[in-house]
Amino acid sequence: MAGTVQKDVAVGLDIGTSGIYVAVLKNGYGAKQELLGLGYSPSVGVEKGRIVNPEEAATAVKKAVADARAAAGVAFTSVYVNIDGPELAAGPGNVKRAIARRQVIARRHLQELYRHLCETVLPAEWLVVQLVNNSFYIDGKHVDRPLGCRGRELGMEAVVLAVPERQMEQTLLCLRNADLKIAQTVAGPLAIAQTVLAGVERQLGVVCVDIGAGITKATFINHGMLYRLNVFPVGGGHITADLAVGLHTSLKAAERVKIDYGLGSIAGHVNVPNLSGTDCNVISGELVHRIIRSRSEEILEFVKQFIKNLKLEASLPGGIVLTGGGALLCELPELARDYLKIPVRRGYNVLLEGKASEDAYRYTTAVGLALWGTEHGQANCEAMRMAEGGFVGRFKSWLR
Repeated sequence: MAGTVQKDVAVGLDIGTSGIYVAVLKNGYGAKQELLGLGYSPSVGVEKGRIVNPEEAATAVKKAVADARAAAGVAFTSVYVNIDGPELAAGPGNVKRAIARRQVIARRHLQELYRHLCETVLPAEWLVVQLVNNSFYIDGKHVDRPLGCRGRELGMEAVVLAVPERQMEQTLLCLRNADLKIAQTVAGPLAIAQTVLAGVERQLGVVCVDIGAGITKATFINHGMLYRLNVFPVGGGHITADLAVGLHTSLKAAERVKIDYGLGSIAGHVNVPNLSGTDCNVISGELVHRIIRSRSEEILEFVKQFIKNLKLEASLPGGIVLTGGGALLCELPELARDYLKIPVRRGYNVLLEGKASEDAYRYTTAVGLALWGTEHGQANCEAMRMAEGGFVGRFKSWLR
C-alpha cells in the first residue's frame, strides 16, 4: 500500500484516558472498507478524556501516528479526532431567519443561520464539536438542499454538540504540536455508535453505553439520529482503584483480580500481593465480589437514570449495547439485564476481527472516527465550515 495517498484514506485519532489509538481506513463503502493499519501509545497529559497538557499529549500522539503510518504504508497529516470528557453536551436548536425580497438562498444566508443557531444553543465560552441531525425548512416546508431555492423564511433544526472552550483549545494545541491537521472533530460517543451499532438498531431505538477507563458515555439513537447524549465521570478504572484500596494492593494486581474474577461469585479467598510486594493479603471472595459489583451497579444506575430521562412511551426495541474496555467485565451484560430489565449485548466492530490480538476493542473509537470520515465527513465538514467565522473559525485561524 506504499503508493496510497492521503485522499484515499480516512484516519481516526482517539485521544483516550488510558491510550492514544490511531486507525487508518481505506476509503470505500460496505464491503470495500478496509482497515490498513493501527497505531498505539500510552496516554500522557490526558485525564478523563480531556487533554490537560498539550505538549505531553502531543508526544504520545506522534508515537501512535508513526506506528499507524508504518503499519498502513501511508503518509497522512489529516485526522478525524474525537472530543470527549464529562462536559461534552448536546443541545437541540431551532432558528429562523427572514429572507428579504424572496432572494435566492446563498451560502451567506446559511452561514448566518448556522452562527445564529450556535449562539442560541451554546453557553458562553463553549465551542462547537459538531452539528448533527441538520434539517432545513423554507417557508415551513422541509427541503434537503436550500442553496439556490427562494423563499421568505429560512429555518433550521440541529443538535449542537459542544465542549468548554478551554478543552477545544487544548486539543487543537496538541494536534498542532503533533504536526497534524483536523479534518473534523467528532464527539466520541457518535464515533463509537458508528462502529458497534447495526443499522436496524439505530432505526428502532437503542442506547449505546461506552464504558471507558475514566468516563462512561450513554447515547440514545433512534430513526438513525442522535436524540440524547450524557457523560458520567466514572468508568472501569474506578473499579480497579476501588479494589486496590479495598484489598490493600497495587493497581496492577487489582486490575488482574478484576479481569480474572469479574462479577462471578468467588468461593473461598483470593490471594493478592501486598503493597510492598513482599507478602500476600488473603481476602474473602465475598469482599472482592462486593467491591466489583458495587461500582458496576453505580455505572448501571447512571444508565438507568439516562433511560428514565428519555421518557420513552415504549420500551427500547434495540435494547442496550455495551462497549469499551469496561464492558468486557465478566458477567456485566447479565447483571445489566437483571438491573435494567432491558435486552443487553456487547458491541464489537467486525473490521477489527483478527486485528491487534486481544486488545482489538481498544481501537473501536479510532475505527469509528475513520468510518465517520468515509461515510459522513464531507457533509459534516461543510456544515462546520458554514459555522466558521465565530466559534470554530477563530481557533482555526489562530492555528494557521
